[in-house]
Amino acid sequence: MLKGFAFSCVACCTAECITCPIDVVKTRLQLSGELGAKKMYGGVFDAVKQISRKEGVRALWKGLSPALIRQMTYGSARYGSYEPIKKRLGVDSSGNCPLWKKILAGAISGTCSSAFAVPSDVLKVRMMADNTRDPNKRPKMAKIIRDIIKNDGIFGFYRGTIPAASRACVGAMSELAIYDDVKQGILKYVFIESTGSSIKVHVTAALVAGIVSCWCMNPFDVARSRLMNSSATEGKYNNMLDCFTKTAKSEGALALWKGFGPNYARIGPRVVIIFVVLEQLRDMFD
Repeated sequence: MLKGFAFSCVACCTAECITCPIDVVKTRLQLSGELGAKKMYGGVFDAVKQISRKEGVRALWKGLSPALIRQMTYGSARYGSYEPIKKRLGVDSSGNCPLWKKILAGAISGTCSSAFAVPSDVLKVRMMADNTRDPNKRPKMAKIIRDIIKNDGIFGFYRGTIPAASRACVGAMSELAIYDDVKQGILKYVFIESTGSSIKVHVTAALVAGIVSCWCMNPFDVARSRLMNSSATEGKYNNMLDCFTKTAKSEGALALWKGFGPNYARIGPRVVIIFVVLEQLRDMFD
């Protein structure tokens, strides 16, 4: 079990370092045009261009420190606890179980794991959202921590907990269960001729799982970003449902899927990296 958590930690941190720039772009797009305000970016490529030109290329890795802290807790717990939870729910002699048990195992692992990650998630969103041009004037993590405590107290680190937990629950139950089911289906029906350790199988299953989980998570991801980037004293949103309602009313229902392109551009490769690294580590050390 400890190996599973360690493997998950390595896989998640590797994926985070590679996909951090896409996460920054996704966060900026989700906050752009908030509640009818003027849009800052025309799209993914415009966001990359503006961020790189105005803030420097290094700005695309804003928030990496809290993002890695988040992956060391949430990421390792989410992926590391899925298999043990699934086994506790019951598997047959071949290690297989019905889809509903996989979905339940994913929901439990995602929701419980998110409890550890909300403070680091708040810090990550605040750092990624900051568009200060001068690198020397950009707020460091310590300053953001002080500002949160000053404006909202300790509970400010848990702002956006409900959409974060909902996002984690929906994301894990779809991603982990779909990956598990698609992988077994490929091997069972031999759509790709391979053994269980083939990278082709892992990549195919991960890409399918990524697009399903990304579509399901996006509304919660938008609400999470907006709540975490705002202080309770600002009065923009009272809770997740209020954020959903105001966003849809001001910007249209499709605004809940803002940043879907870069979100999948991040989640697709990220899921592939995580599962491929995980499977390779299991083959090497298990």
